[in-house]
Amino acid sequence: MKLIHDSVHGTIKLEEWMVELIDTPQFQRLRRIKQLGFADLVYPGAHHTRFEHSIGVMHVASKLTTDPHILAAALLHDIGHTPFSHSGEIILKKYMRREHEDVRDIIGKSEIGDILDRHGIDWRRVAEEVARPPVSSVIDVDRIDYLLRDAHYTGVAYGVVDFDRLVEKMHFDGSRVFVDAGGVRAVESFLISRYLMYSAVYHHHVCRIARKMFERAMEWMIEEGMVEPGDLARMDDYDVTWLMRSSEGLAGEIASRLSTRRLFKRAIYSPRGDVSVNVERVDSAKAAREIAEDAGVEDGHVIVDIPPLESSEYDVPVLVDGEFVSIAKLSPLVIALKNAQISSWRLGVYCPEEHVEKVRRAAVDYFDIKTSKQKKLSELFEF
Repeated sequence: MKLIHDSVHGTIKLEEWMVELIDTPQFQRLRRIKQLGFADLVYPGAHHTRFEHSIGVMHVASKLTTDPHILAAALLHDIGHTPFSHSGEIILKKYMRREHEDVRDIIGKSEIGDILDRHGIDWRRVAEEVARPPVSSVIDVDRIDYLLRDAHYTGVAYGVVDFDRLVEKMHFDGSRVFVDAGGVRAVESFLISRYLMYSAVYHHHVCRIARKMFERAMEWMIEEGMVEPGDLARMDDYDVTWLMRSSEGLAGEIASRLSTRRLFKRAIYSPRGDVSVNVERVDSAKAAREIAEDAGVEDGHVIVDIPPLESSEYDVPVLVDGEFVSIAKLSPLVIALKNAQISSWRLGVYCPEEHVEKVRRAAVDYFDIKTSKQKKLSELFEF
């Protein structure tokens, strides 16, 4: 047994096999991958990493189960992350056709699998449990830890969750996570916190712009043969930053802009109701090239950001009088949150500041936007 002191959860107990997993190179890599990607450009304290988050997720999971397969899955759920966390997610999907939760190869082809087998833990089942409750669900141990941790390090109070009350009312029956009737208010608080953290942190326009700039740089390096997509699962933030900075092309320029915070600006930042075209059928890369050509801007200096249109899941099962009922049927707040999330969707078109006006005109025409007047977030909300 080993004790460590965590800034969010306090003292965390680690079994011997957990320490062995943490000491592997694959897990230690997570020390060098920031949890929130480029969010420190907005919130200077957001330098925490996937390393401490993963340990925290295991700790939260231990409140629901003692099954070592699930605890191992909670501990290892992020070892497939690319540099700068979700900022590299699109690369995995586009070039590798996989998600960061697909950790089977990493576990099975490394000492991690040997450690698990030696302790009587089936590594194949561990790899499967990463994408199952309670590690991954509508309400899960991953989300609970990152909301608490991200709120702590950004200084944003929106992510504060009544952790003790929530885990007391949460249950895992082997196939799903549910709460009893007395936990409805705690779940409402969790869902409200998740919505507010997405608005204030995860989808903050500066975070989105930096993320899309990084994605464009990575795509450029792959297209130029400077990096293989499969290498990203072995690289960390420092590796990819050095690679970008050593480039003389678009990736080098974007690396310089990110390191000095000379980010692209919003030419368009429009709600769904103002966009007349069906954005679900739009190829964002093709749209960026055509808008750049129409505006007379160099290729690669226009980025089109089309977030998913669907809202996050809110179907948390609540046990009422022996039957499971969706929390959406018990709480008007949940319906309001779903509608609020849909209404907060924005189409973004970003470019260097000196090109904003001509890119805006081209983008308004391309997407048939009803109004070209863009309100700043500071005009709508105070962050």
